[in-house]
Amino acid sequence: MERNLLPGVQPGAINSGAVLEKARLDSPSKVRVCHIVSGDLWAGAEVQAASLLRALASRPDLSLTVILLNQGRLAEEVRACGLELKVIPENAKGFIQIFREAARFLRSRNIRILHSHRYKENLLAVLLARACHIPHIVRTQHGLPEPFQGKKHIRQRLMSGLDRFLARHATDRVISVSPELREHLVKYTDPAKVVVIPNGLDVNHVSSALSRTEARERLGIPADAPTIGYAGRLEPIKRLDLFLAAAQLVARQVPNAKFLLVGDGSEASRLREMARASSLHDSVMFLGHRNDIYDVLRALDVFLLCSDHEGLPMVLLEALHLGVSVVARQVGGLGDVIQDGVSGVLVRSSDPKVLAAQCVHLLVDAKRRRDMASAGRARVSEFFSADRNATQVAALYRELCQGM
Repeated sequence: MERNLLPGVQPGAINSGAVLEKARLDSPSKVRVCHIVSGDLWAGAEVQAASLLRALASRPDLSLTVILLNQGRLAEEVRACGLELKVIPENAKGFIQIFREAARFLRSRNIRILHSHRYKENLLAVLLARACHIPHIVRTQHGLPEPFQGKKHIRQRLMSGLDRFLARHATDRVISVSPELREHLVKYTDPAKVVVIPNGLDVNHVSSALSRTEARERLGIPADAPTIGYAGRLEPIKRLDLFLAAAQLVARQVPNAKFLLVGDGSEASRLREMARASSLHDSVMFLGHRNDIYDVLRALDVFLLCSDHEGLPMVLLEALHLGVSVVARQVGGLGDVIQDGVSGVLVRSSDPKVLAAQCVHLLVDAKRRRDMASAGRARVSEFFSADRNATQVAALYRELCQGM
């Protein structure tokens, strides 16, 4: 139960309209939740967190605060939502300093639920819950751990083992973004704790005022050039080597095709070298990180996703909502979004020839491409909206706090 019935209300002021409004907003019925997110990148997990927080912020039954471990785009998005934000920069403070500063921030706020989003934040949430007497911990599992080599692999295994222990023994609910990911999680976590809540897109926030021709003109792409692209992190698990291999095969059949790689990561230099060494050097555009990503996606005919694993990628939802047809390997939660042959194309192979063939089929069949894009947009709007996602998350919060 809340310790103070009407926090901030002074005796004798109860007839003040402003005070009555504050009393209503701070009433005991509001569930007080603090999200803890790294916020160092602007990638899928951060985009989903921003989309969720934006949708939750308008709910009268919740009181939200946010702790971020980095300044960046996510911090800007949180501030734009009008939420209380504490940034504790991890590049300037050690873990113990971060913990102490976060604990000082939380102790006066009577938080009921901590909601964390990655390894470090999961550990931090458990420690803060114990120190600040916060009764419930929720975490979102955005995907599987990515494979590393050498010392990073050893560190990853240690962190993964600790994270699994905390999920099993010190976490009330684990949100899985797809049924496929849930099957992995229940191998080491009580199945009753794991709930599937798919990611949600803020369809009112994701838009481009440009036509496809205008979007291409900004990028220097001819209006009649068939265009295939990818946007996201340039990391090994994304298998952009397959993207480039498929691109070479597409270019043989569609010589004027253009290929866009949008984003940055550890594979950037290697991929550029691969492109230079191939026949694609004049056809591939490496655009790096873009703040106008929706305008870039608008320029595409086909979004090609070759990953070895995905949770439920936000950029996939964005591309579908913006009217881009999709070819993707059937991994992770992609099959929950894409109805093969209806709202996109799913490929059950890592063979570049198969990926290329499906891309070419879409490039040469404009009607099929338009029909798939329309079906994809409708599916995202109906089943993968931010409002739907937030409603399910808010229900989870309420379930945990019943009787308190």
